[in-house]
Amino acid sequence: MGTADLHTHTKYSGLSRVLFLKIPDSVTEPADLVRAAEARGLDVLCVTDHNGIRGGLEARKHARSVEVVVGEEVLTSEGEVLGLFLTEEVPAGLTAAETIDIIHGMGGVAVAPHPFSAHCAALGDRVLSLDLDGVEVFNAFHRDRYSNDLALSKCSGSGKALTGGSDAHAPMMVGDGVTTFDGTTAEELRKAIVARRTGYGGEYTTIRNVVWMTTLLVLDIQRVIASSMLRGAVPEDTEYSRALFAMKRSTKLVSLGGTFMFLLPPTAFVASVIGDRLNTSRARDNWLRHNGP
Repeated sequence: MGTADLHTHTKYSGLSRVLFLKIPDSVTEPADLVRAAEARGLDVLCVTDHNGIRGGLEARKHARSVEVVVGEEVLTSEGEVLGLFLTEEVPAGLTAAETIDIIHGMGGVAVAPHPFSAHCAALGDRVLSLDLDGVEVFNAFHRDRYSNDLALSKCSGSGKALTGGSDAHAPMMVGDGVTTFDGTTAEELRKAIVARRTGYGGEYTTIRNVVWMTTLLVLDIQRVIASSMLRGAVPEDTEYSRALFAMKRSTKLVSLGGTFMFLLPPTAFVASVIGDRLNTSRARDNWLRHNGP
C-alpha cells in the first residue's frame, strides 16, 4: 500500500486569524515540507495552501523520493474544499458546487477537508449532496477527535472516498495523518480516490508539536518584523511578510515585545493547551448538536 499526505501547508498559505490577530498560516519553506515527507517515507505529498498553488509548484522542484501533487485549499462561500492535481489556481469565494466543477474541469479531484470542524470553514452536511470525490475523515491536527468521529459517522457509506491528512502547518507534522491506496504513484492515488478505494490512518499531532509549530511562527514573525525595521529592507514575497512590513513602527515594537513574552517558558505551552481545550469544547458542542448527549 502507498501512503500520501493529502493536506499540508507552506509559507505561501496566507494569513490566519487568531482572536483579533492575523498571523501566518504557516512559515514552512516548500523544500522543508518535501524533506519532512521524504523522511517519513511518504510516496505522495499534496501541498494545499490556502487559495493558492505556488507552494505546490515550488515544492515540486525539490522532490526526490516523494511525488508532489499541486493542490489548493479553496475557501468557498460555504466552506473549504481541497482541490488536488491542479494545473492552475482556483478562485476563492465561489459556491462549493462551482468550485468542485472547476477542479473537475482541469482533471483534478475534490475532497472536503475537516468537514465537521468547529473552528475551520467547513462544509458540514453539504458534503453528502455535493459531487465530491472524497471526504477527510482523519485530520491529525484536529486533536479534539470529535470532528473526525463526526465526519466518519456521517460519511461512511456515502459513496465518497474516505481520506486522511496531517493538515501540517510545520515540517514536524507532515505525515501525522495519511491516505493509503494501492500503488505508490500520484496517478495511482488519483485513480484510487476517483474509484473510492482509499484508506486512512495516522496519529494525532502531539501537543509538543503544536507548541513547536507556534514557536516557529512567533520566531519568524520576530525575524520579519526586525528585518522590516532595517533601513532599505524590502518584504519577502509572501502575504504575511508584506503585511508585517506595512504595520506602523509602534505596532511593530509592541508586537516584538508581545512575541518575546510568548516565548518565555511556559507561556507557549500554556497557550497551546488552552487553545487545544477550547477547540475540544467547541467540537464536543458540535458533536452534541448532531448526535445528542
